[in-house]
Parts: sequence; C-alpha cells; structure tokens
Amino acid sequence: MRQHPILALAVAFLLVSLGSTEANEAESRRYQQLLIRADQQSANIDINSYTLITNNPKGHRIEATQIMRVKADWPRAMQTKDKALFESILAPDFTFRAEDEWFERDAYIRDRVNSKEQVLKVRYENLVLQIFDRIAVLTYRNVLNHTDEKGAPDTLYLSWADVFVKGRDGWKIGGSHLISARSERGH
Repeated sequence: MRQHPILALAVAFLLVSLGSTEANEAESRRYQQLLIRADQQSANIDINSYTLITNNPKGHRIEATQIMRVKADWPRAMQTKDKALFESILAPDFTFRAEDEWFERDAYIRDRVNSKEQVLKVRYENLVLQIFDRIAVLTYRNVLNHTDEKGAPDTLYLSWADVFVKGRDGWKIGGSHLISARSERGH
C-alpha cells in the first residue's frame, strides 16, 4: 500500500515536469527570425536582406522598414556630406564610438561633413535587427570602398552595433559602436 502513494507522487511529478517542458518549449518559440528581402537602395548602397528577430511579425515589419530606410540614408549622407540629411537621421543624443574616435551628435556631423574621406560604395552583410518597443538594435558587417584623407583608395571591413530610438518624428540613430575593423589598401 505504501508503494502506491509513492508511485502516484512520481507520476504526478513526471506529468508536471512534462507540462513544464512543453510550456518552456512554447515559451522559447515566442520569437522568430524572419529573413526580409530589401530593395536595392542605390548602385552605391547595397542592402539585399536582413534578419528581423521578432515576437510581433506584422507590427515589427512596418517598423523594420522604417528603420532600414534610416539605415540606408546614413551612407547616403556620408557620400553627399549633406548636413541636413545627417540631422534628419541622427537622434539629438546620438553618440558614435570607434577604436580611435568618440563623438557626440554635432561634432560627428561636423567631422563627416568636413572630412576629405569619400565613401564610394558600401555593401551590408549579416544585418540582424531586433525591436524592443521604442528602441531597436541592428548589428551588421559592412564592406566599404572609400578613399582616405589623402585620397588613397582602400577597402574597410567593419562590424557595428547601432541603436535606434523612436521619437515623435520617427526612428533615428541613437548610437553607433564599432566592434571590429580591418583595412586593405586599394580597391
């Protein structure tokens, strides 16, 4: 008789454990990765696709499209050195951090508008976007054909993490942080 209560407890424990496993599996699938094809932005800005990590596919796809438009405007601003375009895409509290550079918004815009460097072509790879309400994180690699301050051509291989913030006037770039960089002379 004593074995039956122990057996009953063991069966109950197994059922609860299995139920927890199923709940954890369902819970772990709240997010999905969507590979989204992007329109070619221009001949000099190549964004073919990106991965959206989301628990709200319909709503986040709309937001993601807006964020990726802002992302494509950034190299366009660097190519044209258009101060107004920089101002339209960078958040008021924007910060930029690279290995040997640290800028807040106004200094960054001034530096890029006055720079003798030229961004000729940029290709984006492994773009991954995740949206958290009014903040989004985009990580990526880019291959940048450009000329340095002295006019010498080179190719830069850069990995970045960008933070986007949503304000009253839409999505803006709140911060950009260089993760790794490699340079090759010539194109």
